[in-house]
Amino acid sequence: MQRKFETEKKVADLQLQIVRNQLDPHFVMNAVNSIIDSISDENKEEARQHLLHFSRLQRSLLFLDIQMPVMSGFEVLQAIYQAQVKPVVIFVTAYDEFAIQAIRSSAFDYLLKPVDETELISAVERLIATYKQKEQADNFQKLIGQVTQKKLRFNTTGGFMLVNPEDIVYIQADWNYSEIHVSKDKHEVVTMNIGAVEELLPAGQFARISRSVIINLAYLEKVQRARRLRTLRKDDVTYEFKIPILRIRYLESLV
Repeated sequence: MQRKFETEKKVADLQLQIVRNQLDPHFVMNAVNSIIDSISDENKEEARQHLLHFSRLQRSLLFLDIQMPVMSGFEVLQAIYQAQVKPVVIFVTAYDEFAIQAIRSSAFDYLLKPVDETELISAVERLIATYKQKEQADNFQKLIGQVTQKKLRFNTTGGFMLVNPEDIVYIQADWNYSEIHVSKDKHEVVTMNIGAVEELLPAGQFARISRSVIINLAYLEKVQRARRLRTLRKDDVTYEFKIPILRIRYLESLV
């Protein structure tokens, strides 16, 4: 147990060291200065255009100075935001009078120069913890979505069945009844005609390709015009159906 703890601690220390090596407070400032070298007459518009391209290379965590040549840190950040890039920002500056403006710019933190190593580590650790909490919350929401996913209810001759729409491969009419096919060897006969079944299906997920067949578009693999043939595939099993030429055009409009 002690050895395992020591190994995990070494891994954590190495990860933190990697973060320290990557988080150079002057990274963006030096890059911006390089951009400025190619700009004449302090042309802010040209600088902004350069930043739009440069921002696509930005890291998810941005250490940014405030007072810089040509453009301030706030102007740099505004240009980056215009490129639809939203990094987490920690301002690093020698001036504490910009703190309120930094907060208004949605900065994660605000560090004063000379940067105290303890404060830097603390800011990074809080950021990591925030990301972990968000990841856990997202995973929880996905789990809730899976658990509460709405199933469709169909009446059968002996009672009723519940089925996830995603599990349905196709539905075939059987006079006034319908067959719900979820695999090659598994289907249920429900006491509803195919028109009534169609009304219960999620919009945009299924298509009625003939008077007697509804398919799940998620499993559509190909359509052969010459043969008027439609092929579905699920779990390496294929399902083929004839399809009228007019329905082929309708199908093409959906996918």
